[in-house]
Formats: sequence, C-alpha cells, structure tokens
Amino acid sequence: MKYLPDDEVYTREDEAAMFLGKYLEMSKDWAYARWAVVRKEDNALLGWCGLREQPDGETDLGFRFHHEYWGRGYATESGRAWVDYGFGEAGLERIVANAADENIGSQRVLVKLGFNRLQEEDHHEDGFFWKRFEIRTVGK
Repeated sequence: MKYLPDDEVYTREDEAAMFLGKYLEMSKDWAYARWAVVRKEDNALLGWCGLREQPDGETDLGFRFHHEYWGRGYATESGRAWVDYGFGEAGLERIVANAADENIGSQRVLVKLGFNRLQEEDHHEDGFFWKRFEIRTVGK
C-alpha cells in the first residue's frame, strides 16, 4: 500500500468486492487485463500482474504483490510471461510501465525484464513522482 494512490486502497471487503466486480465486467471487452497471481502448490494469492490498455492507447505492464512475497521473483516471473504474451500473441511493439520514485524493487523488476528508463516521461500523479519505463520488440 506504500506506493499506491489513496483511491486504490480498500479498507473494507465490500469496497474491494465492488471494485473487482466492475473490473471483471469491464475486462470482458479488453484484449488483456491484470490477472491474479496464484502459487500453484498451495493456491496462495500472491498479488496480480498483467497488461492493460490505457486511455491514451498505450499498453502498460502493472503488478502488485503482497509484501510478504516481495523479493522472491514472482513479479519478474509473471512480468516476463506478460511481456512475452504482449510481444507474441498480442502483437504489441511497445509496452510501458511506471514505478514510484521510491519503489526501487519495482524498478529493479522492470530493468530485469528489459525495460529502459524514459526520464523525459517521468511525471507527478496521485501524490507520487513516477519513473517511466518502456520495452520494445527487437528491431523496433
């Protein structure tokens, strides 16, 4: 929750359920969406990861994991699968991502995945300073 805008933090189960219901309904029309990341051996919900088309037409990679699962490679593993999907089956040429300035862990994941920093696209939003990253298909 440390790097999330206030309007994305739910303190009550009914708030979260309402958000998820709306998200699932809207996502029926999308080519891809953020999906839950569940550990196979025990069905533990680790967090979520996925691609999402933004209002400006760009596609971004996003991920959020419960703190207890940070530093275990789950963001990198699931992020890699989504980048591969984006450049493969989805036919994308570019994927962007944002990470809060202080969120060094997420920035490291993006670099491991091959994202490059776009300092000229850094921006302030929702009370945070966001660092912007991109990855392109080879040769693009």
